[in-house]
Amino acid sequence: MTELERNFQKFKKITREEFFIAEEIKKHVEIKDTDTILDVGCADGNLSKSLTKDSTNITFLDVDEFNFSPQEKFIRSSFEEVELGEKFDLILSSHVWGHFYRNNTFGFCFKKAHDLLKEGGKLIVVHNSNKDFTGKLIEFSKTLFDQIEFDVFLDEFLEGADYEESYFDVNLKAETFRELAELVQVLLVVPDAIYYSKIEEMTRFLEANLEKPEFAINQRLLVIKKKG
Repeated sequence: MTELERNFQKFKKITREEFFIAEEIKKHVEIKDTDTILDVGCADGNLSKSLTKDSTNITFLDVDEFNFSPQEKFIRSSFEEVELGEKFDLILSSHVWGHFYRNNTFGFCFKKAHDLLKEGGKLIVVHNSNKDFTGKLIEFSKTLFDQIEFDVFLDEFLEGADYEESYFDVNLKAETFRELAELVQVLLVVPDAIYYSKIEEMTRFLEANLEKPEFAINQRLLVIKKKG
């Protein structure tokens, strides 16, 4: 397991991010147990499973291999390449649009998601707003690393769309600034060797800009309805 993978697991546990995302989605989306769901970038699938009682109605999609029960439908593929012979009531896409942006497939994936929805179906997007300290962190990281993979959503694709939005925070908290610097790797997706070669600079930046080793990560929920 890489340091990035270890930090990712620790990040998820500390922030309880998926719990807060699920709670925010439940506030704004009525989900029936019969709704079919496509979970793009599903990882272990716990987020989408928490939204419905019947996980057999979920199609789990991820580029990495994960363990699912024989009754559950998991497809190992990228969203760009997967071929699906059905349409869905809901498409869940949490923290994946930064990947599409970096791969220059954002527009392709947005249209593909729209085409895969049933009439009146909903595309659920969750992404970091980057309007808080996270944005400042990203700008500093650009001076340290040649390439980072921060979360982003292009609002130009919302023009003319029927959508609702809301904002919520998850808190990232560590015992020390050095530990916080390790966890920050998850927000930047920089390979271990490159990231840890600059971790002292990252630690000093955090110490200079935060009173204590913690900060809130502001996230946005978008619920985009496919027009009939």
